[in-house]
Amino acid sequence: MLTLTERAAGTIRALTSQPGVPDDAGLRMSLPEGEAGSLVLALDSPQPDDAVVEDSGAKVFLQSTAATMLDDRELDGELDDAGQASFTLARKDG
Repeated sequence: MLTLTERAAGTIRALTSQPGVPDDAGLRMSLPEGEAGSLVLALDSPQPDDAVVEDSGAKVFLQSTAATMLDDRELDGELDDAGQASFTLARKDG
């Protein structure tokens, strides 16, 4: 299952605590149909078939196809000085 670094969890918490973001929102990761290799990230509520990763108060919702693809990955993230988030995926060690 996808894991989160502490920085990623903090970044997601910062994004989901913004005004106007629903209480059940998290970072949703999905693969659009017909776009191999593309991964869509959005602040969204979970969909019925999503796998849920919760770590340190951060929630990530994985579309079933994305969950399989990201099983051996770790998500890192950060906010820049302007408050823009960026995320990276890396293969887990070991």
